[in-house]
Amino acid sequence: MSILSNTESNNNKTITIIEHPGYFETQGDVFDIPAGKYKFVVKNWSGKDAGFVFNNGQNNVTTDDASMKVILLKNGEQGSFKLNLSKGDYTYLCPIIPTPPYPLRVK
Repeated sequence: MSILSNTESNNNKTITIIEHPGYFETQGDVFDIPAGKYKFVVKNWSGKDAGFVFNNGQNNVTTDDASMKVILLKNGEQGSFKLNLSKGDYTYLCPIIPTPPYPLRVK
């Protein structure tokens, strides 16, 4: 997945994540980012249907809607969600095209 960051005019920071076949390509800083409001845009360029899970914690899967977001995307689709991230560790992964959890840290 590629990760690109920018700031929207309403003070939400946007992180764009692009899923490729079987791997995440990360560009930009997702380690020690500032706490605040974020919009995540997820694009599926994997060549097949995929899922995206964003989760609170390291290597931790919860079912709490406040700490986990799930998007299912067909090839070529994109989806988005907004979160107010506080200090801590988070992970993101694709359970359909198996990938290990990737870290995101908020300082």
